[in-house]
Amino acid sequence: MSELGQVLKEAREQKNMSLDDLQKETKIQKRYLKAIEDGDYSQLPGEFYTRAFIKSYAETVDLDFKSLSEEYTGDMPKVGREHIETHTLPPDGSEGDRSPKPLRRNAVRAKNWSSFVNKAIVIVFVLIALMIVYILVTHIAGNRSNPSGDQSNGNSVQFKGNSASSDRSSTDSSASSSSSSDSSSQNQTLKQEKQVGSATTYTLSGVQKFDVTVSAKTVKGAWFSATDAKTNKQLAQGIVSTSGKKSYRFDASNVQSLYLRFGNAPGTDLKINGEKVKLPNKNTVQTLIINFSK
Repeated sequence: MSELGQVLKEAREQKNMSLDDLQKETKIQKRYLKAIEDGDYSQLPGEFYTRAFIKSYAETVDLDFKSLSEEYTGDMPKVGREHIETHTLPPDGSEGDRSPKPLRRNAVRAKNWSSFVNKAIVIVFVLIALMIVYILVTHIAGNRSNPSGDQSNGNSVQFKGNSASSDRSSTDSSASSSSSSDSSSQNQTLKQEKQVGSATTYTLSGVQKFDVTVSAKTVKGAWFSATDAKTNKQLAQGIVSTSGKKSYRFDASNVQSLYLRFGNAPGTDLKINGEKVKLPNKNTVQTLIINFSK
């Protein structure tokens, strides 16, 4: 089974759809849908129809076909176009002299287009030059106005003592606030170890608790699953949406390695112990492996 087929199958199962249900929705024969999941494109009628079937499958299970095409280019069939050369024979059927006739109209169009491109390039360069001149003039004018600005800075020096005192109290307040914040988060550290394809590995340390919250950012449904990588026990799975179930929260404190799979990462928020985790890239389908070190 190809990775693309696995993603499509997981999304279908998250929507609780069988192949028969998908066949009714897409009007595509069940054996073709099964072949797409297995990555066996030889069972399908052709590369053009294969891409069309995959697109229909993806959209039916709420996946973005364009993002899937860019991420799984190796699993996506290529559509090529064959050039067919045709010849017109004379009435007597002889080959004769088949030298092409000059296409004057096409030549005139090409010449006109070339002239237009040259003019456009000249206009762009002129605009760039005008912009540079404007920036230089503005910069020079700004430098000339600096003396008055320096004078005002000189006047503000007499308040230095009060300002320093204020800054010191502000710094002390910030330090105490930062100290209490560090105390509450227990020096939580989430370190990225490596990234291979759409899978990223992290190490979570500095805390005794591993509380995970997955929530929706958009109306469009975003499926996810969470599994203990050591025992393959599933901790949570579902679809989050701002118009439906908005979030899932579960405790992974007893898990040494957590395997998270997202079907619509740009539409999903992830928090660990209340702190938001920025996903490593903008891929639609992403995998996070978080090793928990107490």
